[in-house]
Amino acid sequence: MRLGRISKIVAAAILALSVVLPASADLLSDKTQELKKLRDQIEQQQKQLDSVRKRKATLQNQLDILDGQIKLSELQMQALSEQIDTVNLNMSQINGDLVSAEIQIFEKKKVLREAIKEAYIRNRSGILEVLLGSSNLSDFMSQIEYISTIENQITGNISALQTLNEELTTKKGELEEADKQLKDLQASKQIEQNNMNAQSQAKESMLHDTKLTEAEYQNKLEAAIIEQQKMENEVARLAKSARKGVLNEGKYSLLWPISSRLITAGFQDADYKARFKIAHNAIDIATPQGTPIKAPADAYVLKVKFDGSSAYSYIMLDHGNGMVTVYGHVSSVSVSTGQFVPVGSVIGATGGTPGSTGAGWLTTGPHLHFEVWLNGAARNPLAYLGG
Repeated sequence: MRLGRISKIVAAAILALSVVLPASADLLSDKTQELKKLRDQIEQQQKQLDSVRKRKATLQNQLDILDGQIKLSELQMQALSEQIDTVNLNMSQINGDLVSAEIQIFEKKKVLREAIKEAYIRNRSGILEVLLGSSNLSDFMSQIEYISTIENQITGNISALQTLNEELTTKKGELEEADKQLKDLQASKQIEQNNMNAQSQAKESMLHDTKLTEAEYQNKLEAAIIEQQKMENEVARLAKSARKGVLNEGKYSLLWPISSRLITAGFQDADYKARFKIAHNAIDIATPQGTPIKAPADAYVLKVKFDGSSAYSYIMLDHGNGMVTVYGHVSSVSVSTGQFVPVGSVIGATGGTPGSTGAGWLTTGPHLHFEVWLNGAARNPLAYLGG
């Protein structure tokens, strides 16, 4: 009764798989095509945004940048949704493969049990008994061949079961990896949603709350430039006091502090200087607001400037051997001055939308402002980043 019920379940599962899996394959193909279109649109939107960022700093220009970033966030969220759907479809496919493997294992085990049972019965009878029980030599040979067939069937089924178990283990690993990928994508989508909300709020603030005029915007911009230059001088002073020979033992290799590699302003960027009238001793790496920042190497926290207001905030790390790194426009801080931070540990979160926590006024959108100083001089971070 139980075997009959299991057979019906197996048959139903096979029928379901034969219907669902081809449809999943078609959906996966559609999702792949849609994702490609979205990525093309994201690339085009990013180029347009980069072009807007190079224009003269005005109130309207800042609003245009915010509009461009909101559109970019919308596209990126659509792309993340497509990726999430794709991973879910892949997980459905893997689950189908797991069901199929379990069914095959069940059937193989059933056949193996019967073969072992038959072999046991046959082995209880010796060759002499088989010979005596045979009507002629041909019958005897047939009996011997049958016993050999059963033994081969046992060997074959054991080998097949081992292969199926290996496939099952592999599929379970794929499912775990897909589940991790899904969680990462969902977290990224939430960060991007928060990022878009911050940009929308910044635009709303500029349009309605502060009712800025162009003259007021320029006054704020000029004050921010003066404040920024003071901070750059402070950073340069502290960089000269960096520890010598404390950490890293002469190695100047850094991991990327965030996963993004999209650089929107380079080291000593001429467009940045033309826009804000001060040198850009950093690279700006575009990333959603609130992205965790990780220490690129072992370090001590040299300074933290953060009071929870919208004023420009930053973190300085001393890596020893004269190397210092700076992280600007931070929206939150997870460390304190003098603290040791091992490589990969979270030190804060990125910011960058005008008017938001820690962003300051000199920003064109959410990103990480990343500086590298060596022996008191600003250096191009790209010369030290790897991994």
